Amino acid sequence: MKYLATGASTLALALAAGSAGAAGLDRSGQSLLPIFAADNTAALSFGFVNPSIDGEDIGGAGGDYDDVGESYTQTGLAYTNAITPQLNYSLMFDQPYGADIDYDANPLTSNLGGTYADLDSEALTFVMRYKIGERFSIFGGIKAERVNADVGLNGVAYRNAISTSAATRGFNAGLPAGAPALDSTTVGAALAGSPDAAASIDGTYGAGTTAAIGAAFEGLSDTFAATDGYEFEMEDDTKAGYVLGFAYEIPEIALRFSAAYSPEIEHDGEITERIFGETFTSDIDYVTPQSLNLDFQTGIAEGTLLLASYRWTEFSAVDLVPTRLGSDLVNLEDGHRYTLGLGRAFTKDFAGSMSVTYEPEGSEDVVSPLGPTDGLWGVTLGGRYSNGGMNLSGGINYSWLGDADAGVAGQPVASFEDNHAVGVGLRAEYTF
Repeated sequence: MKYLATGASTLALALAAGSAGAAGLDRSGQSLLPIFAADNTAALSFGFVNPSIDGEDIGGAGGDYDDVGESYTQTGLAYTNAITPQLNYSLMFDQPYGADIDYDANPLTSNLGGTYADLDSEALTFVMRYKIGERFSIFGGIKAERVNADVGLNGVAYRNAISTSAATRGFNAGLPAGAPALDSTTVGAALAGSPDAAASIDGTYGAGTTAAIGAAFEGLSDTFAATDGYEFEMEDDTKAGYVLGFAYEIPEIALRFSAAYSPEIEHDGEITERIFGETFTSDIDYVTPQSLNLDFQTGIAEGTLLLASYRWTEFSAVDLVPTRLGSDLVNLEDGHRYTLGLGRAFTKDFAGSMSVTYEPEGSEDVVSPLGPTDGLWGVTLGGRYSNGGMNLSGGINYSWLGDADAGVAGQPVASFEDNHAVGVGLRAEYTF
């Protein structure tokens, strides 16, 4: 049993290293598995992820985008102890969501130059587990989650899309009550040279309307370029949520199946927007997504453990729509992450592991420029050394990131192919 437990812990660490390039904004995976640790156990984990994400403009003059994804670190803490033989608890700290994207190119000539995203989050979770006999247990708890973000949208593609939308809104604001509003898609087509779209606009609103909107667009576009595009800052917001789960175990063969559910958490905060040379402050409401983690393990031979996991995250329900911009900054599909691995204890002191991770491609033709990859395959190797109550673990992950076209207003503006990410993780665990 000790060999099996060692293998399980080793693989858990290796899987943490495998968060490189995880779906959407996912970073930590929000695992509640520390609740199953031995009594009076403290753990500290650290991860470093270095993505290599390069792309090139589609139909633009901006050339290549080098190292769009910036490296980042992950820190985790956990402490687990028992209150009674049937009741134990765990206190966990993690960084559940994040984004570090920067298009370091000329915004006047490239579609996405000057676009960036910096999202940070931390969560503190307290969980209690109650054992119902030898095999069943239920657990649940509360957590506090903090989120903040800075986003910039710039480059030719965003300049055209945002200026078109602003020109359309300005025109609609001057219409008499009851008049049909003009759609920005039709305006965009007319400004791009579509005679049918221009004829439709002028036929509905009067001759010269397309030209007037075009003049407004040119003025807005020039101002957008001269004032560094669109910038969004969201202040820290901390809100409470809860977690629920259950587990079924057969200790004799190291079998355990657990399910952990985290509902969405409603946030609100003050935001600052800078656009067309003006600064605006307002409030925004948004949610962080609900998620479900399924984890399975079982011994398959002496000292050998099979592990599998699945994580679903409902990113499609996350809408971050600033007041002045008027469109969603997130725009992500749901995340699905599958992992299969083996842990093997080679001696009483050393164990190793290997796992494969898969995230399927999404169904959309284009993805957000703030997450310019689609799906992944990853391989993770890990090892653990034990000495008394001290356990030291390490893991390394290599992930192949799926090709994708990044789009603005539904149109592809940059292509990303043959990219990857490398992640390493370290964990120190001590049982007192």
